[in-house]
Amino acid sequence: MRATFALTLLLGCLSGILAQQANIDSSVSKELVTDCLKENGVTPQDLADLQSGKVKAEDAKDNVKCSSQCILVKSGFMDSTGKLLTDKVKSYYANSNFKDVIEKDLDRCSAVKGANACDTAFKILSCFQAAN
Repeated sequence: MRATFALTLLLGCLSGILAQQANIDSSVSKELVTDCLKENGVTPQDLADLQSGKVKAEDAKDNVKCSSQCILVKSGFMDSTGKLLTDKVKSYYANSNFKDVIEKDLDRCSAVKGANACDTAFKILSCFQAAN
């Protein structure tokens, strides 16, 4: 359950599962993900390598990290400077079964900082995923 937020925002977004897990209109989420992947030049192989573990999270390419940031920004969960908008995340999950877990993980992960906005987005999502 703890990984749901991270999976929803990162792996879910990147693999097109966002619509199933977050109950978002699939055409909107697929378009958002496709746009972010295209904007950042992420290939299917980049995603496959990360998801399979061939590439460790700490070794992820900058374009993958920036795709994560793009998705978070376009989803309304992060601003362009890399600040996680915790109130928006809490509001989004307010009526879900994960509310308490999300709030706990936000407390733990929202202060994570990276070298830049892309790195910060990726590290925050990795923090959520590590909670599982």
